[in-house]
Amino acid sequence: MNKFFNILLMAGLIIGLTQTLNAQSQDDSFVFRVTAGDGSVVELSQADCELNGTADWAGSIDAEFCAPLVWGYTINADSLLCDSVANDYAGKIVVIRRGVCEFGRKILWAQEAGAIGVLIVNHYAAAAEDACTVLNMAAGALGSQVTIPAFFGSRSVSEQLEPLIAQGDAEACFVLLRMSAPTAASMYATPLSQVDTMQAITVNYNNRSGVTQTDVNLKAEFFNPAGTSTGTLVYNMPICEPGVDSFIVFPGFFSPAMKGKHRVLFTNNKFAEAIDSVYAYFEHTDYTFATDNLANESGGVGPSVDQFNNAGRFIQSGGLCLTGDVPSRATYATFGISNITEVYIPNIPSANIIGIAVYRADVDGDGVGDLSASFDDLAAGLVSYVEYEMTGNEINDQLVHVPLIDLNSGADGIDLDANSAYYISLIYDGAAANTGNCVRFTNSPDVAYAAFTGYPSTPLYLGQLFTGGWNGAMVVQRLQLEGFIPVSTSTPSFLSDAKVLVSPNPANEFVQVTLALDEVNPSVAVSILDSRGSLVNATRVERNFQNGVMNFDVQQLPSGLYYLWVRTAEGSTMKKVSVCH
Repeated sequence: MNKFFNILLMAGLIIGLTQTLNAQSQDDSFVFRVTAGDGSVVELSQADCELNGTADWAGSIDAEFCAPLVWGYTINADSLLCDSVANDYAGKIVVIRRGVCEFGRKILWAQEAGAIGVLIVNHYAAAAEDACTVLNMAAGALGSQVTIPAFFGSRSVSEQLEPLIAQGDAEACFVLLRMSAPTAASMYATPLSQVDTMQAITVNYNNRSGVTQTDVNLKAEFFNPAGTSTGTLVYNMPICEPGVDSFIVFPGFFSPAMKGKHRVLFTNNKFAEAIDSVYAYFEHTDYTFATDNLANESGGVGPSVDQFNNAGRFIQSGGLCLTGDVPSRATYATFGISNITEVYIPNIPSANIIGIAVYRADVDGDGVGDLSASFDDLAAGLVSYVEYEMTGNEINDQLVHVPLIDLNSGADGIDLDANSAYYISLIYDGAAANTGNCVRFTNSPDVAYAAFTGYPSTPLYLGQLFTGGWNGAMVVQRLQLEGFIPVSTSTPSFLSDAKVLVSPNPANEFVQVTLALDEVNPSVAVSILDSRGSLVNATRVERNFQNGVMNFDVQQLPSGLYYLWVRTAEGSTMKKVSVCH
């Protein structure tokens, strides 16, 4: 049983769980129930290609309520609501189409016309988006003035609601869930050889009855890929006060190792509507650790332009992998790029590097993840570093598989200890490219995202306890065990030790990187990364460089272990350097 997860479970889940479902939302535990004039009913939620939860800059849904549901129209008879509103929407929930103007502007027009809630549905204009695409809504210049709840729906939602609204007398209700945020596994996919007792079986329960409840029994029933029940866990709450949101942690459970998608059904003995049964999912695979749900979505995910530039044009994600009772060997890292034409720079190899690092997540063995500044030194846990060099010929979102190499021995593959934790991490530094464009990594669609704890997990900036990630999606960054046979692979290009010298080491005031390259390189880039993999100062880029010395001032850096990340046209490398004052 994994000691790492047992020790961090309570602290980690309480900090991170509320963000795992959606980075945007502040109150996502609702169903949007629409009843048409003829009595037909549609129920919409965050699951199954439907909704993104309420915008965190808009009003909250802290009580159930119902209101007429109508399309919003401007004086120009369009439903974009980017101009003066044609009607009085007092006491109504208004549906608006995405497009032309900012989300905050649209919602404010509806609010000023009396609307008490807004649903914005996706348009059909973007080729990369399909009927299931949902977005996090940016506030824009006027979002701070919005006080009513506002949320986003896919095109599928629009298609379901149009005929209901057309009948007239449609009513929409916000129904607050009694159970929400179910989880079962610490990551979505686990290789069969690494299946272990799950310690992350949780659900949120809220007593919305209005009265004190006694003997509340909650169940978690497990089903294997064949649909056969493999066991049930029960949690009893003797007393539950009205309106109290309870975070329930079930005992551990070993789900038999069976390849395929497993399901966990959570129920309770107090509420019996269909919406009161919630599910969590996980998969057992032949060789793959994954925090994404093994489905790819076009378009990719990454920080905004402002986030990227404010971070020094440097990003690093990380996905947590927990091993089981049996030692294993990892041989490949898998990921994808969604915007190759935007980020590939011809004839400048150092600008086209994606770094892939594997860290031991618990360097000192105390059972706590060495991730944030308040934890231990993660740099000492770097066990593998390889690179992928973009060629410009990649197909967007086609997965690539990069062979892993042991950082210390140089051997193919890396040994993973039993009952341990590792991070697989993707690194991109846009300084050499100097375009402001950021790599967008292939992701799983959030509408198909099966919740799991994933603490701390993907996507994240290493060094921050944040699991919500970019646009609520999950980066594809998989760790493949021995036996995995990729369709195609890349060949890492390493910079020979004879071509780079780092001195002095340890360093006090300055570090020198001396390069002796075979020929003039169009660009050479060097970055200093701290113990969490974060960029500690601006990347230095030299153009038309072959032989010489690059000096780095480290006087202001705290004493500790750092890495010099060197990228050239003749290969790249990570070099450890200690700073001692």
